[in-house]
Amino acid sequence: MSTDDNIQLDVIKREVTGKKVAKLRKEGQVPAVIYGADLAPVNIQAPINAIKKTVVKAGTHTPVDVMIDSKPQTAIIKTVDINPATNTIQHVAFQAVSRDQIVTTEVPVVIIGEDESDAKKAGLVIMQSVERLEVKAKPADLPKSLEISAADLKENGDKLTLADIVLPVGVELTEDELTLTIATVYDPAVLAAANEAADKAADEAKAAEAAKAAAEGAEGETPATTEGEATTTTTTTTTDGEAPTEEINA
Repeated sequence: MSTDDNIQLDVIKREVTGKKVAKLRKEGQVPAVIYGADLAPVNIQAPINAIKKTVVKAGTHTPVDVMIDSKPQTAIIKTVDINPATNTIQHVAFQAVSRDQIVTTEVPVVIIGEDESDAKKAGLVIMQSVERLEVKAKPADLPKSLEISAADLKENGDKLTLADIVLPVGVELTEDELTLTIATVYDPAVLAAANEAADKAADEAKAAEAAKAAAEGAEGETPATTEGEATTTTTTTTTDGEAPTEEINA
């Protein structure tokens, strides 16, 4: 962290590229790249522990001061490549941005005040359907999350929509459909019945598809000859050393 509470990551320029970066990873370094904002792409690297802390704290929405040769470059994490076998960070891409540049990125949506709501007190379930929203703002104004209060939810069917989100100063949503549902109140019994019906419909669809495939397979089978039918074979002799061909007549 720097003194003004910005997230800071010290990196060095990377000369190694291609398959040779595997050696870097074995040495505890993570290859990365930073590009954008009139900055030619620069290959960089940083220790795995420093990268992990930065990714966890910044996510893909909080600005990071990437220190290249001790000079800060404001950037936002665009992609993080994870090795699924080892669950380790393999590569990080940073998008350089200007402090005065409006950037577009996604931020988490956090529901607050659930325990204060009559819906929660009545044993109802508040199901969140939108986890992230795209926003536009200057890097310094980008929020870590967007909060939406569930305190006024009361009964089954009540909803929280985009219109219920109070945006921080300097932040705009790219989504303008104010009726977009963010969360809905459900009766647990009704929700369980709906899930059971959905599972049953899915099972029936699979069974129907399997039956259809079996029927199509049966139609494509070659019919066998019945008992008592004669099969004759006619051999045709060819010239010039060609192999004889056979015609089978049932």
